[in-house]
Amino acid sequence: MKTSSGFKLVVGLLIALLVLYVLMQIYLVTYPSYKTEIAVLYELSDEISAEGTVVRKETVSGDDSGIKYYLISDGDKVAKGEKVAEYYSDSDSAVRNLYIQRLKEELEILKGVSKGNRGDTNLSSIRRSVYNLMFDYSSYFARGDYSDISKLRNDLISYLSGYEVSAGGEVDPSVQIQKITEMIETLERLNSDPIGFVTAEESGFFVSFVDGCENIITADDFESMTPDKMKSMIKEVHDRYSYSDRYYKILSDYSWYYICTMPLEDAARLKTGNTYFTDFSFSAASDLPAVVHSILPSEDRSFAIVILAFDRMNPAAAVLRNEDINIKFSNYRGIKVKKTSLRLIDGELGVYIKYGNLVKFKKVDIIYETDDYILSSATEGSGSYLSLYDEIITSGKNLYRDRDLNRS
Repeated sequence: MKTSSGFKLVVGLLIALLVLYVLMQIYLVTYPSYKTEIAVLYELSDEISAEGTVVRKETVSGDDSGIKYYLISDGDKVAKGEKVAEYYSDSDSAVRNLYIQRLKEELEILKGVSKGNRGDTNLSSIRRSVYNLMFDYSSYFARGDYSDISKLRNDLISYLSGYEVSAGGEVDPSVQIQKITEMIETLERLNSDPIGFVTAEESGFFVSFVDGCENIITADDFESMTPDKMKSMIKEVHDRYSYSDRYYKILSDYSWYYICTMPLEDAARLKTGNTYFTDFSFSAASDLPAVVHSILPSEDRSFAIVILAFDRMNPAAAVLRNEDINIKFSNYRGIKVKKTSLRLIDGELGVYIKYGNLVKFKKVDIIYETDDYILSSATEGSGSYLSLYDEIITSGKNLYRDRDLNRS
């Protein structure tokens, strides 16, 4: 009896230890004593930002007669005497005409899809195009500009349909084609002809709205204005900005300027005559080359006025006014690593990574550094340097090379 009781006790203890071990392993897997993150590609620009305004030659035209429907898009080049808009007697007719045109554009997109027009069949390229279109879409909404929203929507339809087909799926837009065709026929029966037309009064680049800041500052003023005066004029332009589509304007030249204020230490990084690539906040205007025309320190040296000259015009640039500018120096692409993850092992700087169940050490190749993180050059494979998709151990206790992470 005693032997039987002792045997049961031993078995019970073994079972309890086995259960405890299993529970501990589950706990270690569920709540590991370390944290990790995947090494992915990160891209940034070394840049400085500034607030300013666009200066260019622009002529306001048009009048309040009737309701206008513009026939061309912002940034399009027009010739003197070219028809740029139609007049309608009432807003309902103008809106119906606009809706008809938008429906016809969408119909052509859908017909192209139904014919199997796949266009670009590179899935990665299509994804990039979709991401860029979505960024543009949100940017237009953020600044209240809806002039190209319909075009962006149609482009999205085209790319998303192309993606589906290129990925092996099927797209059948026949029901939507029939529906839109019937809508167009109904609207055309209701619509009326325009009562007149608007023609361009001069040649240049067309913009369908005004902002009340046209020619407050001109390039001719640069020589006579002090930095303090320029700073106050930039503020005046920001204060007076008021969007209105009752009139249109013509930009008479593809050349234009951006004047901005910035701290002296930022301005010191620029050199007169050098070219830098620029982006504008909340705008599709990106990677526009600009030449530093002038750098003008204020008398008390509390700030500097920087004048940038541009010689490129496109739809995004044509509608710019008070967007902030980002002046880029260098682009960096690498693996972003928090400095708290870095370790110095045997005189070499690197990180611990999780390799299966083991801890391994890989060196980093620093190409850019801030107070909080570094960028390590992006490599692939299993060499001695940190590679893309490695699992970086960002925190943990008692870490060392070849430690088995499954053991406590």
